[in-house]
Amino acid sequence: MSREKYISLEELVSQLDNNVRDLKVGKLSKQEVIEMHSLSRNLYERITVLRYKTFETVFQKGEEGEGLIHPEIDEEREKSQTDLISSIEEVTGAPPKKGNLKVKSLAESLQSAPLNSIGEGLTIVDRANFTSTLFSNDNMKFNDMLDLVDQCNNIKSAEKVFNSSIKTRGTSNEIEASLYSFYKRINRRFQS
Repeated sequence: MSREKYISLEELVSQLDNNVRDLKVGKLSKQEVIEMHSLSRNLYERITVLRYKTFETVFQKGEEGEGLIHPEIDEEREKSQTDLISSIEEVTGAPPKKGNLKVKSLAESLQSAPLNSIGEGLTIVDRANFTSTLFSNDNMKFNDMLDLVDQCNNIKSAEKVFNSSIKTRGTSNEIEASLYSFYKRINRRFQS
């Protein structure tokens, strides 16, 4: 597994701020725009994990979650969301596809595509969820399991390794959802 250099949140924000200034005056190259996108995604994912961990801590302590959720902001955000496929059709002028065959969306295609490695494409949020719910926050055990599953030759042995590694923690719904999601990843990794 590749290990990237850790960048603090303050450093991320500072780099993004510098990039925005350069962008405004036209000094940002194509590669720097790509790096800016990567930095902003990294910042978003890390803040999402922090938000998740905050909810987890609040509810474990039995406290009220007041002030953590702002429904009016979330409702406004949902109203402003744009479907990527619809946007592409709108821009290209392509008519919507009709017919009896169900055409998979890009998201559906990516979610069912074979994986070269069980850890391929795991977001920070996925990792936090699996580690927290299925491995009781033991990152090392989670990473070891990923490596062991990748060494398996078939789906049965991969499921056996996975099942022997897990130590669940959370509500039954959280555990069930995480297990379902991970079994789907195993199936994608060992597709014929």
